Amino acid sequence: MTRPPIAGANIWLPVMDAAGHRCQCTGACGAKHTDRKTGKPGRCLHASGDHVSRVGEIKLIAAPADVATSYPPENTPLLAWCRPCYDGARRLAKRAAKAQPPQADGLFAAEEYRVAPASKRQAEVGRA
Repeated sequence: MTRPPIAGANIWLPVMDAAGHRCQCTGACGAKHTDRKTGKPGRCLHASGDHVSRVGEIKLIAAPADVATSYPPENTPLLAWCRPCYDGARRLAKRAAKAQPPQADGLFAAEEYRVAPASKRQAEVGRA
């Protein structure tokens, strides 16, 4: 078991104890996380204190299950995440948010403020 963070240990410890000090990602990061023996989908194998190449020592964080929210409400369930899984899940959530079409309802209707060009030359300048 690794030492809890200096701030927020009262939140971090129950989350880690419930997770068994192991990352709780089941594929939200884009990795398959298959069990090596059975080949079935499972949980991430990174545990707190493990050493992984290119990453270093694994330090688990307690973060919301819905990684798309930057400021989750107080009642949001927290999961144990290793850094590679959390970063991957955030990356996929941002990519999915960008792929959605923009909202149709804005604060102001754009057509209300549209001004017709006074001349043909002004219209050509406006397109550039």
